[in-house]
Amino acid sequence: MAGGRRGTARSTRPPVPPSPAVNPVKPSSPGCDEIYPPQPVPLPDIPHDSQTTFEVLVFMYNLAGLGLQYLNLYRSVWWLPHSYNSTAVSFYLIDPSVIAFSVLLLGRRLLWLGLKAAFVHLLAVASTGRFLNFSKYCFSGLLLNLLFYISYFIMRSHSLVTILYLVYPFSLYIILFGVSLSPFLDLIPGTQGRIRIYKDKLGIYRTNLAAAGGLITSPELVRTEVAITKADFNARLKQVLFNALLNSYYAGCIPCLFAQSFLQMEFWWVLQHSIIIFLGSCTLYLVQLFPAGYHNLLHRGVLSLGIWTRMTGRLSPSFYSTWSPATMWPGGSIVRHGKDLYKAEGTVNAGEPGNNHHIRYYYMFSDPSIATACVLSLQGLLVTYQLYLLIRSHVWYHLISQGILLFIHYYTLFKLSRDYLVLSKVYQAEQVLQGR
Repeated sequence: MAGGRRGTARSTRPPVPPSPAVNPVKPSSPGCDEIYPPQPVPLPDIPHDSQTTFEVLVFMYNLAGLGLQYLNLYRSVWWLPHSYNSTAVSFYLIDPSVIAFSVLLLGRRLLWLGLKAAFVHLLAVASTGRFLNFSKYCFSGLLLNLLFYISYFIMRSHSLVTILYLVYPFSLYIILFGVSLSPFLDLIPGTQGRIRIYKDKLGIYRTNLAAAGGLITSPELVRTEVAITKADFNARLKQVLFNALLNSYYAGCIPCLFAQSFLQMEFWWVLQHSIIIFLGSCTLYLVQLFPAGYHNLLHRGVLSLGIWTRMTGRLSPSFYSTWSPATMWPGGSIVRHGKDLYKAEGTVNAGEPGNNHHIRYYYMFSDPSIATACVLSLQGLLVTYQLYLLIRSHVWYHLISQGILLFIHYYTLFKLSRDYLVLSKVYQAEQVLQGR
């Protein structure tokens, strides 16, 4: 172009600085910011049997099982014209001393509750005072003396080897509880030092640690609460197993062991009756000792405890921190503990990486409805099997024995179904809130 001059075009955009190298950043200490676990959905108030109501129910269940086992053994054919009996049961063959021994053991807690209530209301003593503790030992001594006195009459008509059948469950008691007296009369485990599990005015199970109220003050308190609730859970589970075995032994097995040698019994039917009493007692105690609120207490501990998964491979030290027991770690944190690397999977994590007790605690109680679903399945199978027996049975005492036990098993099935529905719905709502 005429008069034109060639030049270089200059951009009006500012120069872009070179991009710095992206280096992994070591995670900052989670203790710098307050980290709170996801809050659980409040559990609605679910009616629960009182201790006295439950003991009356269990005692009536054991009496029914004991009487029905004697019916299975000593039923008569009173309707025949030349029968020697005018009653449905041959009562003259039954040893009343054996019945008294079994009834006294099966009703020991109900007797103690009545005596304890009389002391509290009539003498106005404290429910946890020294007087009641002293009275507990006196009652236990009186109970043992009565059992020895009844055993004297049993020995007059039975051999010494047969008498040993009466004391077999005490060897199991020593194995499970040692020489402690409280588990023999108290169904609920006592306090562990200064830490206790209680039920507040709103019906919520708590401990007297700050972690139980939902306010996490330190990871040490979370781990302490987990250890306390785990020990309490194991103590309650031992109570379930021992009492269920005790009920089935004295209500189902003792009548057979002390039966006359000439008596012809249906071995499979009386054995089946004892097993049904064991399973029915087991679910009764599980419902009473592990209500929905107790499962919710264990689940609240899981929300604060968290879970760690072991990682494989090698990482640069800039990617992880050294695990500290005084730190509440957020989800996604990578730490080194010992020789291994772990990644935090929970929203908050106060547990110790690689601790098998914490891992089992997390998977057992992360969903509070799983344990109730397992017990509900067991009770459903028990009721279904009893209905099958009723349909197939054509003997009158078979129908009576299964029909009576089914009434209480229906009650347990109802309570389990209600607890499972409530816990499953609450847990589903909690998952939806956490997802948001």
